[in-house]
Amino acid sequence: MRVDPRTRRVLAALTLLYTAQGIPFGFAAEYLPVVLREMGYSRTHIASLFWLQLPWQLKALWASVGDHPRVRPHARRALLAIQCALALTMAAYAPALHHGGLPVWFALTFLAALLASTQDIFVDAFAVRSLDASGRGFGNTAQVAGYRVGIIFGGGGMLLFGATLGVAPTLLGCAFLILLAGVGAFALRDDTAAPPPIAQPDGDRAATVTRGESRHPLHDLAALARHMVGRDAWRVVALAVTFKLGAHAAAALIKPTLVDQGWSRASIGAVVVTLGTAASVLGAVLGGVLHRVKKEPSALAIAAVVQAVTVIALAVAFALGSPRGLTAAAITAEHLASGLGTTVLFAALMSATDRARAALHYTALTSLNAVAIVLGGMLGSLVADHFGVVVAMAWAGALCLVPCVLLGPWAAHAARSAREGMAEVEDSLTVRGASL
Repeated sequence: MRVDPRTRRVLAALTLLYTAQGIPFGFAAEYLPVVLREMGYSRTHIASLFWLQLPWQLKALWASVGDHPRVRPHARRALLAIQCALALTMAAYAPALHHGGLPVWFALTFLAALLASTQDIFVDAFAVRSLDASGRGFGNTAQVAGYRVGIIFGGGGMLLFGATLGVAPTLLGCAFLILLAGVGAFALRDDTAAPPPIAQPDGDRAATVTRGESRHPLHDLAALARHMVGRDAWRVVALAVTFKLGAHAAAALIKPTLVDQGWSRASIGAVVVTLGTAASVLGAVLGGVLHRVKKEPSALAIAAVVQAVTVIALAVAFALGSPRGLTAAAITAEHLASGLGTTVLFAALMSATDRARAALHYTALTSLNAVAIVLGGMLGSLVADHFGVVVAMAWAGALCLVPCVLLGPWAAHAARSAREGMAEVEDSLTVRGASL
């Protein structure tokens, strides 16, 4: 399983850039829920703040900018600019702590999500175009591992060091790490190659167009949406939505439940964020290996079963009153399984992506997983508030197995999705070119 030097450079750059994305998300997903639960907010109320991460669900609306031929040559500089803006946003939390409180924090969280999701468009497109089939598993290991390391800094770091060093200095430290990770943007190679033109039968020069030519972004998005709900690609969409739905439902319940069980911020930070996220990094590595040694349908099935088993184990721990050792082991196992599952899923979605339109197509597919984060969190929280956390966890474990029914013809549907993902865009552009 040797990796060539060029791929290693790509993986190192991806790891740095994904780490920068994970820091503000760790703050929003790991630190804020603990603070809000301590303030008396219900699980459902905490989950209803999903709008703070809404840019991750909506980024497909502006993702086609990453495919524009005038933008692609400047992708590295764009990434560096976004990194700097993200660092400034993270640093702005510090003065807002004393001047504005939670409303300003909420606004900054939304802005950070907007910047990080936009950065993600450029980074994902580069990854899809740069990695071949053998490198996608490790490419998504870099994505998931880097992102989870960022979560450790932004979530675990805030919970652990915020109480000792102070919240404001810890926030400024997170901002510095984001800025430092911006150096990774310069490790990216130029991505300037233009896709080949589409020749028309009549030879009319006006009817010969290039994939990537400027047009309204919503036109591309609408054409892609029509394809994604068609008979040839619906399984790809269904898998993107459902594969992590049970895991997301379970994850949303962990920190509020531990607060209810009397765990301190430091304990939650040490076990859930630091230990759990470190386990998810290991899971990402294992997911990369699994994707490389197994066919994609088999890798996806194994990951789904592992996710289900670990969520059920967590339900057992909560049913027993969350004893410290057993609960820590269950949380560690659940995070490892989640990292493994995310890596395998995202590698599979890369296989289903049209490289010529990687920014838009892959963004659209991964945005569906972002939708699943919100949907799973809301459903899990509602079930827990009405029927108890153990019932909600057991339900989430069963939900983890649902995607297995989609895996039979996966390889054929993924290949068709990658080959025809933007066919309708090209056809509609051809018609428009012929009418000029």
